[in-house]
Amino acid sequence: MSVGIVNEAIKRWIRPVLYPPLHAWQWFYDYSRAKLGDWDDYRKRREIQRDATMVLRDVHGIRFVLYPFDRPNLLNLVRRCYDVAEFQAVPRLARPGNIAIDVGANVGLYTVLLSRLCGPEGRVWAFEPVPETYWRLRETLALNRCENVFPVQAALCAESGSARMNLFEPQFAEWNSLGRPSMLGSNRKPITPHQSIEVPAFNLDRFCEAEGIERINFLKVDVEGFELAVFQGAKRLLEQQRVDYICFEISQAPLRGAGVTSREIFAALEAYGYGAYRFEVKTGAFQGPVRDTSEEWLNFFASWRDLSQSKELNLRARPQEKSIDGNQQ
Repeated sequence: MSVGIVNEAIKRWIRPVLYPPLHAWQWFYDYSRAKLGDWDDYRKRREIQRDATMVLRDVHGIRFVLYPFDRPNLLNLVRRCYDVAEFQAVPRLARPGNIAIDVGANVGLYTVLLSRLCGPEGRVWAFEPVPETYWRLRETLALNRCENVFPVQAALCAESGSARMNLFEPQFAEWNSLGRPSMLGSNRKPITPHQSIEVPAFNLDRFCEAEGIERINFLKVDVEGFELAVFQGAKRLLEQQRVDYICFEISQAPLRGAGVTSREIFAALEAYGYGAYRFEVKTGAFQGPVRDTSEEWLNFFASWRDLSQSKELNLRARPQEKSIDGNQQ
């Protein structure tokens, strides 16, 4: 067989089969090199992205920084499944122009909510004693442009001075406490604080006097078992019923770590003429008064007014009402 016949066979039968995939591979190789640079650079970029922080927006339109240690909890942070009742109840109590105080602000979810509800004519003070968490609070406030909020790096206690704060690992920072609670992780294994630090502490009565705050329209207290100490430090304000509404957490594990029972929290408020109520999402109403609870974790609302009998507060939210970020629901 002559060379010419072989070359003709290659041109006719082999090239149409072999050349297209070779050309495709050459195009992909050249394109990849142009777009990604060499593979080592691509790998390094992937490593950087894997360890990077991100800014996200949750279902309420609140921007927040997602750190790498928060990623296992990503869906809960975006959906806010555990705060449904609170985000329906708080807008019924806080109004434009109000004075609000967020005690135990953590990274600022409720601080942003209160900032939006109180509006430019209102003011919000946010207390967070742990330095690292305090700066995360500042990040959240900046991302959401909360110009009416005054963050304070301090704890609120029965007396002014200093207090020792027990800290958990960063992914469990919401459990930081003046006590030493043993909490259960998602794997049902106990988690305890790993270090303690000294933090400044204020008494709410004295702080309000120094700041010229005559009345608190809304007070949120979430201090992992030390709610009683906050109320003891607000004796004058509560005696004179100069706090209109209170949202406070009952969490049994931190209370055990503080050596306090849930009944003592309710009793302290009752002594000043405040009744406690729970908000029912299904009915859209405050129910109570409640004098104690055996539930492991729940937020309650207290006032010298009877929240269960207020038609204005217990009206169901209408579809045309606006959400806290200004969008139609």
